[in-house]
Amino acid sequence: MQKYMDKDKRMTAREAVEQFVKDGDSFVFANCLYSMPLALSHELIRQRKKNLMVFQQGGIEEIDQLLGGRVIDRLVMAYNFRAGGRRLVTPLDRAMKEERVEVEEMTNHTLLSTMKAGAMGYPFIPVMSGIRSTDVVQKQGFLGDQCFGETIDPFTGDRTLVVKGYNPDFALMHVQRADKAGNGQLWGAMINSKWAALASKKVILSAEEIVDAEVIMSAPHLTIVPSHKVCAVVECPWGAHPTELAGHYDSDTIFRAIFFGSTGAEESMDAWMNEWIFGMKDRQEYIRHYRDLYGDDTLDALKAQPFLSKPADYGFTFTRTWDDEGFSKQLGMNMEQFTNMLKEKGGLING
Repeated sequence: MQKYMDKDKRMTAREAVEQFVKDGDSFVFANCLYSMPLALSHELIRQRKKNLMVFQQGGIEEIDQLLGGRVIDRLVMAYNFRAGGRRLVTPLDRAMKEERVEVEEMTNHTLLSTMKAGAMGYPFIPVMSGIRSTDVVQKQGFLGDQCFGETIDPFTGDRTLVVKGYNPDFALMHVQRADKAGNGQLWGAMINSKWAALASKKVILSAEEIVDAEVIMSAPHLTIVPSHKVCAVVECPWGAHPTELAGHYDSDTIFRAIFFGSTGAEESMDAWMNEWIFGMKDRQEYIRHYRDLYGDDTLDALKAQPFLSKPADYGFTFTRTWDDEGFSKQLGMNMEQFTNMLKEKGGLING
């Protein structure tokens, strides 16, 4: 077990996407609105992945960029930001008009519930029935009857609305810190992070910094994704820019406005994509380009001021049940005696 926990999964974003993402895969953003894994998302675009299906509760720039890069052809969403209101034609508008993307609309609650059911291994899970009469339920998208269903409540006999559990092929996730094995710690707005990460078959994780395992173990309540779910760990400062990340940086509102200003026409959006995604080798080059263009002061002004929480005391006696000679004072016997007792009582299961 210790060897598994110590496995070094560090690699670059390029290596992670090359190794763990296949054309046609389904994936979920295990961040929503906050701490978006945009460095990883840019790598999907840069490598020109195709025909991906994405689950996203609240899209801002990442969905527009994936559509602009022709990466996704199916989208399950509750919300996607629309800059400029109806007067602006968005990348999603263009993709839908050109039939380059199929869309399945859900609510935040029902979309999160599909991940929660998937994470717990349930084929489906009940949701609030009040939306039964809305278009969200009545108008089927590309998932058809593989989205909402009904079952009988065994306690009341009432018909209960349910959603199907899903296990995306992978999740993209960005956190404040992780160890080399992939134990990732996130604080601030969680939204869908826990269930999306646990529902996925594997997680590609980026982190502002890679820390020693002892740091992770000193604050276990912050671990949002365990190492056994993570296939790759990417150390990536500013990996969520221009979204915000507690303890590191604020949202870059002006930079985001420049992007959304480019999305009204395909030509201007292509120019933005060529400059900031296709023209950049990686996130480090992206940040260098930002500093060259806007100045160090502009980027540094986004850096967070310290606001520390009080440490929690996780102390115990830390005495072991079994000493170095294999004797337990609590049980009053050694390991051999304990094993024999279990055999005699039929409590030992040979696996």
